[in-house]
Amino acid sequence: MTACSSDESRIYDAYKCANVAQILGRQEQASAAVMKVKPLLDQKTGNPGQYMMGLRDKFTDDMALYKLSPRGQAEKISDIYESGTCQKLYQ
Repeated sequence: MTACSSDESRIYDAYKCANVAQILGRQEQASAAVMKVKPLLDQKTGNPGQYMMGLRDKFTDDMALYKLSPRGQAEKISDIYESGTCQKLYQ
């Protein structure tokens, strides 16, 4: 169970980092983050589209950008992009 949960967490982190990189127009970093967890994603069973929709929903709920001012949104996106977790995924 722990390994599964750890994999889920790593996939979500990569998804989140890829999304903020994409928002900032940094396609290379977004692709790098996704490629880091591609083997984990490939192991997922069931409907990959549904799995990705679940990640998108979790991202939307966690970020809650709609609750922030434009400045608050920019700061939150920038903070995530510059986080140690994302910087490792972008390399």
